[in-house]
Amino acid sequence: MKRPILIAVLGYIIGIIVGLYFKFSIVPLNILVIAVLLIYRRNKNNEFKLLRGNSTKSNLKKLSFKILSFSFIKRYFRYLKIFLNSKVILVIVIFSSISNSIVLYENKSYEIIYSTLSKLENIELTGIVISNKQEKQYYNKYKIQSKYKGMNLRFYISVNKNFNLEYGDKINILGQYIKPEIQRNYKGFDYSEYLKQLKIYGTIKCKDVKVIEKEKANFLFQLSNQISNNIKQNVKKAIKENSSILVGIILGDKSDLDEEIQEDFRNASLSHILAVSGMHVTYVIMGINIIFKSILGKRRIYIACIFVLIFYMFMTNFSPSITRAGVMGIILLLSKIIYTKNDIWTSLSLSLLVILIYNPFLLNNIGLQLSYGGVIGIIAFNKDILKILKNINIKNKLYKYRIKPKIQKFLDYIKNVLSVSISVQIVILPIILYKLNTFNPYFLISNLLINFIIGPMVMLGFLLIIISYFNFNVSQIILPFLDFFIQILLHISKVSELKYSKIYLPTPSMFKIVLYWLVIFILIQIYKLYSLKNLSKTQIRLRNVIALIKYKIKQNAKVFKQVLLITLIMVLFIAFLPKNLNIYFIDVGQGDACLIVTSSRKTILIDGGGDLNSNVGKNTLVPYILDRGFTKIDIVIVSHFDNDHVRFYPIFITRNKSGKCHNRKSISNFN
Repeated sequence: MKRPILIAVLGYIIGIIVGLYFKFSIVPLNILVIAVLLIYRRNKNNEFKLLRGNSTKSNLKKLSFKILSFSFIKRYFRYLKIFLNSKVILVIVIFSSISNSIVLYENKSYEIIYSTLSKLENIELTGIVISNKQEKQYYNKYKIQSKYKGMNLRFYISVNKNFNLEYGDKINILGQYIKPEIQRNYKGFDYSEYLKQLKIYGTIKCKDVKVIEKEKANFLFQLSNQISNNIKQNVKKAIKENSSILVGIILGDKSDLDEEIQEDFRNASLSHILAVSGMHVTYVIMGINIIFKSILGKRRIYIACIFVLIFYMFMTNFSPSITRAGVMGIILLLSKIIYTKNDIWTSLSLSLLVILIYNPFLLNNIGLQLSYGGVIGIIAFNKDILKILKNINIKNKLYKYRIKPKIQKFLDYIKNVLSVSISVQIVILPIILYKLNTFNPYFLISNLLINFIIGPMVMLGFLLIIISYFNFNVSQIILPFLDFFIQILLHISKVSELKYSKIYLPTPSMFKIVLYWLVIFILIQIYKLYSLKNLSKTQIRLRNVIALIKYKIKQNAKVFKQVLLITLIMVLFIAFLPKNLNIYFIDVGQGDACLIVTSSRKTILIDGGGDLNSNVGKNTLVPYILDRGFTKIDIVIVSHFDNDHVRFYPIFITRNKSGKCHNRKSISNFN
């Protein structure tokens, strides 16, 4: 069996999906699959023995006749049998059963703890602070780990702003337990599922907090947090403005980053810059090689890199993207140490399996989905996309001035960058549409521009951090260059301000997503059939099948056009048929909101809910409308102008001397 870890992780994912979305045990189904497999293998062995015992010419002729009668189906069915043999099925069954059982057990445990703690009027716990302070408007927020009835549980705690805690503090708290909210609307945000990704069981609103001891957290986490905080302080000291951008790029910490800047990065398709990933791992390995190449041998450098990567993962709190890149980097280094070939699919699968064994609920994490989706896109499509781009030749009229090689080299670099960006986008586009409902048509421009500066910027950032630890004044030499790159980065992020930079699209169904990936896969395969010179026998057969289909279509062109026209008319007829009137009541927390969809697919929104301190329009209404498959509202009706129904600002009209309106400003925000 080739790539057993890849098969194992596929089985593990199947079990998690069934447990999370269908909420039933897959074990009885897997037992049935094993039983069918055993019966099939037994019958197959008996048939084989019978054929060996009676291998007359007549029997062989009958057998060949049967095969020929189903030749087309059997020829291509055998490829499925190669991939889905008994060993593969057994591995999928075992790992799907394990992950499914874990998810069902974990979900049940969460529900029991929710129910138990919700009944308590006050809860008293002793725990250890395992996060830095998150400043909110009215309170400070921390993450703690504590024991409750013998179980290790994590909670968020909200503490008075005048009371500060530090990482590693052992504290005693008394407060009110707040159960995390579940999904309230159709395809809406489920806060409880989000907290499961962090292994957090809810929030405790503290009435009393006492610090018992200091520095009681895990030594490695305590040390890495202290170093991380020192890095942040040095960066803030060195770069007074925009220091949070460098911290975000180097450590993936966006807690101090302005929301407006984060929004610009999201809209410009540059969010991956603020997440620690494979690029950072590459530069860490490269930096250690450059510094210690003359001191240590190759194998010792690889071992040092492994330890540095592990510590780097500690510093970034094992976010999914750095864990993926770190584990893959460690596997690559280990393969070099023991002189074996590294298989990228195996290392990718192993890193995902490690993450999902730690916490199966992370499968729903958008960071993990985008990180792995991007890598899969590069592995699966980059070579083919690059070939397509290389076939696009741009004539250089200046070849006689000997500029052609330089221009060609520059064009090749651009093609490489574009092929990577397109390959990544092919896979992650449906994920972005499903999760965020936005599309940026300028993603190629922003990613192309960013590739010219991100490498030097990350390397200078690491260099600034290392030198500032030993001599802060010397590190100031790097500052002008680093600040120059940060300013360029900010200007590139302003691509988000261009017209149509953020196009809202309705949430696609899972059927559409699967169909999209299937069509892309088929198109790439068809391109290979007509671009490759040395084709396999299977590829030649497929090419012949396509040629046969084309010949049949040409031969029956009139019939084909008629069928196509009738199909198009039927689709249009069904599309314009009157639909049922639908009325949806939306849970907006405080106040009311109602969406009406008429039989002619017109949309009417009645009220918007919310209050002065919330943004229900952005966080609830817009996602809900997009999830329902609409990108605009035709009519908005306001029942009355209380804040819990609509946030309303007056209309200002200025008139000229003749009394006619020449300037009108209206601001209304239906939250």
